[in-house]
Amino acid sequence: MILIKHHNEGNLEPYFYFALEKYVLEHLLKDNETYFFTWRIKGIVSGKNQVIENEINIPYVKEHNVKFFRRPTGGGSVYADENNTMFTIITKRSGQNFSFKNYLVKITDAFKKLGVNLDFSGRNDILLDGKKVSGNAFLQNKYGMLMHGTMMYDLDIETMVRALNPPDEKLISKGIASVRSRVNNLKPYLNGMSHDELVSYLETELTSSVYEINQEEVEQLKKDAKFYASSEWLYRSQPEYTQKLSKRFDWGHIDMRFNIKSGMIQNVDITGDFFELKEDLKSLEKPLLNQVWSYASIKEILNSIEVDKIILNATNEDILALFDNAFIETNN
Repeated sequence: MILIKHHNEGNLEPYFYFALEKYVLEHLLKDNETYFFTWRIKGIVSGKNQVIENEINIPYVKEHNVKFFRRPTGGGSVYADENNTMFTIITKRSGQNFSFKNYLVKITDAFKKLGVNLDFSGRNDILLDGKKVSGNAFLQNKYGMLMHGTMMYDLDIETMVRALNPPDEKLISKGIASVRSRVNNLKPYLNGMSHDELVSYLETELTSSVYEINQEEVEQLKKDAKFYASSEWLYRSQPEYTQKLSKRFDWGHIDMRFNIKSGMIQNVDITGDFFELKEDLKSLEKPLLNQVWSYASIKEILNSIEVDKIILNATNEDILALFDNAFIETNN
């Protein structure tokens, strides 16, 4: 394989690396070539087809400033920190049906030389002593195949559990114990090998030549990376879904159900045991239709509505409070 030197070490956000993957896949990759590089990030990375708000423990993420991202591959959400290494393998598609094992065997063979025996499990996991140390995702298109995965050196498992759903403390406590029984860190098995030494070993063991990204390419990749940091990529790329918000106030209980498609509100349904001051709730529902599903947008709309004229004793602040844990970004 060909090792890519990307000169982006220390950057714990994945945007540059996603842009690099796309660049290698669409512009560098030639027949009979396979590229490899490693990277580190800190935060939650959700799959391309997931609804981010459903994957994250929003109160915890907001309190602890845990960052969140969306990757261009499928699969589930993962948490990574600086004590976890990500790796990417990019190659041309083979004539056979895709199998993670065909590519991950290179990783497991490298660890065997360190005296660490890794096994495959399920569709995309690598296990150590029956516990997961690596999860992987892929995409393939007309240009080739891209696969990337995690490698848990000394990952903070408790933060991983708390940052991902569910938010209930009892479930979290049970979850930490449960997850610890199913995941593993590599560090205790490596006879004192540091994280940096492990990465250097894998890069040397798995590759036979180097492609060094030049400064012109770096600047272009930084520009391309902005797409993966955009709200459009993060939220409007999500599949259609329904968001239900519920809260009890002194004036009654209210449920608000939103159908969201491409980041826009397609339908609103408000129910509850409150008292209406008008014949129906259209004066509250209608202004929200076909609007951007974001905290800033909702806040602006509510500022133009007199909620106390629609629901007895309710205030605009009450309705806005419903959305506090519906969005990760509520600083606007």
